[in-house]
Amino acid sequence: MTHSGIRNLAGAVLLVAVAGCASTGEPRPSAPAAPPAPLSAAELRTHLLPAVLPGGWTSRAEPADSGPKASATSVPPASCGGLLDGQSVVDASTTAASANATAMFGGGRSAGNGVIPGMEKLYAFPGDGARRAMEDIRALVGRCPSVELPHTAGETADFALADGPRLGDESLVVQARVMPGGTERADATVVRVGSALVVLSSVLTLAPAEAGTVAGFMPAAVAQLASDHPEPVG
Repeated sequence: MTHSGIRNLAGAVLLVAVAGCASTGEPRPSAPAAPPAPLSAAELRTHLLPAVLPGGWTSRAEPADSGPKASATSVPPASCGGLLDGQSVVDASTTAASANATAMFGGGRSAGNGVIPGMEKLYAFPGDGARRAMEDIRALVGRCPSVELPHTAGETADFALADGPRLGDESLVVQARVMPGGTERADATVVRVGSALVVLSSVLTLAPAEAGTVAGFMPAAVAQLASDHPEPVG
């Protein structure tokens, strides 16, 4: 073989070796995708219940307000004394939320001949804050099953947990009843959808059936949060 043939053969062997190394080398691991940023208060507001609801009910969103800077983690209250209803339990357990949005909605006719009122709150969290908030709600109700109401003659707000609707990733209901009697309810129904919470709550003057009517709007609230094209809010 000539010198030029030897050089050509050596070059071909080198190219094959390089190609072999390239084809058999371990693939480089791709960088993990960054978790999506939580929704801002303004973005959450667009996912509140729509202005026009079935049965003649209506909803009005409050102005977007990012509120105070969230804690790195939820900090449940040291005392049970500030808990008055289901919504107050939720508020005390969601201090790690990065943003929230609120709407007041109502319709129908209450036993007191007024409109049945309801409140919706959406909370957004970084990381797994929404899941931890659900754990904090459960823990707080377990620690504070009965709280004396201020400025009353021995009345208490009694708290319990119940199963929530089969919506989202997990759900629960914070039941709140005024005792003695137990005829007035102020429940909060909570559904976690990924890194956000949807909460519908009622006030203490409602009868159980009226509180149930308020909670019945949860499927619409969850659908509005999950929609890429939510219906217009009020």
